Amino acid sequence: MNLLYQLAASSSTMPSVPTGDAARAIGPGFAGFVATALLVIVVIFLIRDMVRRIRRVRYTAETEQRQQDLVERGRLIQGDDDFPPTAGEAGASGRPGA
Repeated sequence: MNLLYQLAASSSTMPSVPTGDAARAIGPGFAGFVATALLVIVVIFLIRDMVRRIRRVRYTAETEQRQQDLVERGRLIQGDDDFPPTAGEAGASGRPGA
């Protein structure tokens, strides 16, 4: 048992810490910096585009809701018979406008 322990302890050596040029060769260097910078720039533009598209969808939904509210308000003022049913409403037969 002692022999196995001595063999295991003698064969494991701690690697030395690189210094000088060897330490510089380990890192990604300038190419890694450029690749990371480009990735960050692309992600920033993608996030801005996504926010713009989400905002556009939200404004469209708000506009449609306002228009629907105006139609309902107009129906209340003019009376129900003056306006045809909207796409969401169905007549007695189950078809719009019937």
